[in-house]
Order: sequence, then structure tokens, then C-alpha cells
Amino acid sequence: MTKDWTFDQPLDDNTPTSSSEERAKIAALFHKENQEGAEDVDYVATFEMEQQKSKNQMVPQQKTQEQCIPEDKHSSTITNDYKQYLADVMDQNNGDIRQSQKKIEELHQLIDDKNKQNKKLQAISAAIDDL
Repeated sequence: MTKDWTFDQPLDDNTPTSSSEERAKIAALFHKENQEGAEDVDYVATFEMEQQKSKNQMVPQQKTQEQCIPEDKHSSTITNDYKQYLADVMDQNNGDIRQSQKKIEELHQLIDDKNKQNKKLQAISAAIDDL
């Protein structure tokens, strides 16, 4: 009933395109004219130059920081703030635990006192029954 169909042609053109052709395609997508004079950019060299610039800028900053009076080394960062928050919460929880344990001990003492009182009352009741 149905006939098997196969497509024997390549789907894409495998010929590589140059960077200028790619730029022209992108410019056409954005409805811009092809800008002549676009040169190939060596991205690796540009990246290395930017890294070198940032290193050179960091060296003077480090020197000025060393000359300044050293401030608190544990600067306020999100991690340190959160650690401090966790420590405060744990301290509060430990305090709550100690208070709860004291209340539990008081309740146990109250239970023991009531049990002793009940035993005395039972003994008195038994003595009255014996009379």
C-alpha cells in the first residue's frame, strides 16, 4: 500500500564558509548592508591582551591595598554572613533546648511529688478502711 521513501541527497551544503561570508549572512538577517573592511579578529590574542590588561590593573590596586591600614580580613561576604546567621540560629536553638530540658525536669519533679502525695493519700485511705 504505502511506498517506502528515501532521500538520497545531502541535507546541507558541506562547503565551509569564511568568516566574512558569515558576517554577510548575519548582516542580511538584521537588514544591514554588508560592511566592507571587516577584518578577521584573532580572538585568542584579544583575550590574552585583555587578561594582561586586567593583571596590570590589579597589581597597582594590590600595592595600594597593602599600603592602606589592613582592615578586617574577614570581609562581609554572603558566605560569612550566612555562616554567622547559622551560628546565631544554632545558639538560639541550644538555648531553647536547655530551657525545655529545665521545664521537663521541673515537670518530672512535679510528677514525682504528685505520685508521693497519691501514695500518702492511698495509705491514709487504706488506714481509714482498716478502722
